[in-house]
Amino acid sequence: MGRDSVGCIDPRAPKNHRRMTAPGARWRLGGALAGVVGLAGLLGACGGSGSPPASTTTVTSAPSTTVATTTTSTTVPVKPATGVVTVLSPIGLNVRSGPSKAAPKIGSAAQGAVLQVLARTTHAGGWFKVRGATVTGWVTVDPAYSAPGRFGTYNSPAFSVLFPAGWTYAGTPGSGVSFRAPAPSVEKVVMTTAPAVGKLPSVHQGAGVAQNGSRQVIACGVTSYLITYITATPGRYLADAGFRLDAHHALGVKATLTSLTQVRTVLDFVNSVSFPLPVCVGGPPPTPKPAAHAKAPSSGATATTSGSANATKTVPKTAPSAHPAGTTTTLG
Repeated sequence: MGRDSVGCIDPRAPKNHRRMTAPGARWRLGGALAGVVGLAGLLGACGGSGSPPASTTTVTSAPSTTVATTTTSTTVPVKPATGVVTVLSPIGLNVRSGPSKAAPKIGSAAQGAVLQVLARTTHAGGWFKVRGATVTGWVTVDPAYSAPGRFGTYNSPAFSVLFPAGWTYAGTPGSGVSFRAPAPSVEKVVMTTAPAVGKLPSVHQGAGVAQNGSRQVIACGVTSYLITYITATPGRYLADAGFRLDAHHALGVKATLTSLTQVRTVLDFVNSVSFPLPVCVGGPPPTPKPAAHAKAPSSGATATTSGSANATKTVPKTAPSAHPAGTTTTLG
C-alpha cells in the first residue's frame, strides 16, 4: 500500500493499490462499518491536510525578567547644571554618594562652604551633584541648608550670619545691623538684638500698611513667624520676625523689599544665623558670663568672605528634644 511515514493510507496512491479485499461475504457489512470507523480514526490521527495536530504548535513563553523593571525604577533623571551654592546651615551639610538620604554619607560641608554644581535631579525631593574642596557627591537642594551664589560672613559677639555677596552692612546688634543690597536697589535686612521680643523694632500696621501673609521659620533651633506686609507705595514691601532666644535675649529681623520674591533672601538670613546661646544648634559655644565687675564684651563686628570648605563649627551639648524634630538636627 501507499502509506506516509506514520502508516496512513496515501490518498494519492493508485486505486488498485488502495483496494482492500477479504474472503467472505461476512466481512462486507461488519467489516465495512469497522473499516469506516478505522479509516476515520486514521484520518483524524493523520489530519486531513497532512499537517501536525494543532496541539503540537503550542509555544511555551520564556520566563519573564525583572531587569527592565529594576533598571527603570532605579534610574534617576539627572540634568547638567552649573553655578555654585553656599552652605547656610550652622550645622553644615552632608555630602552623599547618591541623590537620596539612604545613600551613604561620604563627607560634609561646613557653613559658608562654596560648592560647584555639576548636575541636578528632582528625585527624592531634589538633589545637587556638587564638587567641594576634597569630595564630589550629592547634597539636598532644600533651601533651609544651602542657597545659590556666594555669601559673606558677619561675625559679632551677639550673632553671626551670612549675607549675599556684594551687600554691605553698618551698625551694631543693639541698635540694628543694616545689610543693604547694591544700589540702586533699596532692599535691606536689619537684624537687632534686645532683652525681650517686645523691645525689638517691628512693622506697624496702618497708614497704608497691611499684613499680606506669614510662615513659620526656624533660626538655629528657635521657632517664630515671618510676617510679610504690603504698603501703599508701589514696589515696597515689608517683612519682620522676632525670636525669643531665652529669658534675657531676643533677636529681630526686619526687611524692606521691592518684590515679595525677595522674601527668599530674608529666609537666607534666618537659615544661616547663629548666636552663642545653648538653645542654638550648631552655633558658637556660649560666651562665659563675665564677673559682676567685668566690662561687657564689645558689640563690634567683623566681616569675612566665605567659601572655605575647611570652616569648622563647634556644636554645643544641647538636648535634641529641645528643638523641633527634623528641623535643626538633619543635615540632608
